[in-house]
Amino acid sequence: MTFFWVIVSGAAVGLIFDFYRSFRRWQGWGQVLTFIGDVLFSLVALFILFRFFERANALAFRFYIIWGCLLGLVLYLRLLSRFFVRFFFGIYRVMTYLAGIIHRGIMIPIRGIVLIMRLPYAILKWFSMLVYRIGEIFLLDVIIHTKRRLKRWWNSRIPPRTNG
Repeated sequence: MTFFWVIVSGAAVGLIFDFYRSFRRWQGWGQVLTFIGDVLFSLVALFILFRFFERANALAFRFYIIWGCLLGLVLYLRLLSRFFVRFFFGIYRVMTYLAGIIHRGIMIPIRGIVLIMRLPYAILKWFSMLVYRIGEIFLLDVIIHTKRRLKRWWNSRIPPRTNG
């Protein structure tokens, strides 16, 4: 019974590896994310092996544990790996399809709001431009005139330069 759990632990690590490998390929991770993912996969694999080895023989280290774990990994990779990789990619395709449907469903009310708000936005834009132009006509002369008066006043306070 102990050897069975050790073989199952190797197969479980292989299954998690296929999931991680297919997910990484599906997402197209770069080097940094791949490194972080590899570290996380190693921690998850270590946890899985720890739990199975604890169940198998209370963490007593025996040489057959290594061979059994490798045997389970090889059996999984040879017999079941390609089916699970296809299964994972099928799940990813379904997830992508469902995400697209949800995205389109969310965009329907947003497009409706954009269509409804087009006229009020155009009126608001026209009105704000009108207010800006009116303010520019009335205030621009005042601002320019005030700036010239302040400049003259300031220059009258500064004594003239003497060369000498």
